[in-house]
Amino acid sequence: MARNLVSQMKSVWSASQILAVGASRFEEKREARAQLADHGKGATSARMAERTRITSYRAYDLYKGVSIDFARFLAASGVKQVADIRPVHAEAFLRAKMVSGASCNTLRTVAAALGKLDAALARCPKKMHIPAEARLKDGIEVARRDFNATAPRLDTTRRAYAGPARLVETVKVSAHRLAAELQFKAGFRISEVQGITRADLLGVMRDPVTGALAGRVHVHGKGGFERVQFVPLATYRVLQEALAKDANALRFGYGSYLRSLRSACHEMGEAYSGSHGLRHNYIQAFVLSAAETGNLSMRGIQREAMERVGHHRESELATYFR
Repeated sequence: MARNLVSQMKSVWSASQILAVGASRFEEKREARAQLADHGKGATSARMAERTRITSYRAYDLYKGVSIDFARFLAASGVKQVADIRPVHAEAFLRAKMVSGASCNTLRTVAAALGKLDAALARCPKKMHIPAEARLKDGIEVARRDFNATAPRLDTTRRAYAGPARLVETVKVSAHRLAAELQFKAGFRISEVQGITRADLLGVMRDPVTGALAGRVHVHGKGGFERVQFVPLATYRVLQEALAKDANALRFGYGSYLRSLRSACHEMGEAYSGSHGLRHNYIQAFVLSAAETGNLSMRGIQREAMERVGHHRESELATYFR
């Protein structure tokens, strides 16, 4: 392998073939759960990470970037070969992040990246001569127990906005304002908004839950899941018009969108909660309006609410009401 540890780390990612863009994340997880069940093991997040590939470039680049940071940390500590990596190194890297004041949310991301690196090491071909001892998961788990108990949870403010309608109106850039409205009125992830094309606009019908006329939009969701989302008619018409004028109207940078939201929050004196805060507003409003119709049981409302924001576990609903 190459002498430089960073170069070696890049070779690990390339040789592992852990990147599988186009593969269904749902199928990856389903197969992993089946494998674990066959061995009488529970489907913990760590075990699932070992058995699933990465299905998006964004996640791949994030995890690879953390591993390169890890390689530089190791090189400064005297480690020269990937084959010499041990669990204690992963623990030391995470503890260094803890000492620097990283939030629990950041540490979880770093731990997830190291877990994926561990899976990549296991997938490397034998000719790379990476021993079974060159693994990270035991060290990750030791540090994870500590940072889950002690690290600051700086992300606890990422909740619903107090004045979402006014926030949307205050966003200056028209494309960003439409995206914010789609998040607030229909619960889209921003990545889903960016993926909408004219072919995804499926026409108008009555929302089976609320009974109101609404537009139907085909959504290319997270993890390969697809769904049809109901969008309030007025918002749907604005979306139609925007895409008719410019098919790439929603192809903007995520960072620029967040800056628009932050600027709007500053202007109106609203605490900034990122783009996800608008999804919190959407699901809270949907659950309340669905309950008022009396058309669904509470279990039915839970299932419908999670489907409409692209989740698949009813237990996640509680997150949106904190």
